[in-house]
Amino acid sequence: MTDLYGERIGFGRAAGRYFATILSGMIIYIGYIMAAFTSKKQALHDMIAEW
Repeated sequence: MTDLYGERIGFGRAAGRYFATILSGMIIYIGYIMAAFTSKKQALHDMIAEW
């Protein structure tokens, strides 16, 4: 996986993103729907992994 700049992300960040995908899908996939309304077209788990 890579970040917004094309750089590889570390194991911890990748694991965090993986578990955040579960969060994105928990409540009627609202985390995925968010991607349609953000400027960078990012879902919730992408935003969480950016931190």
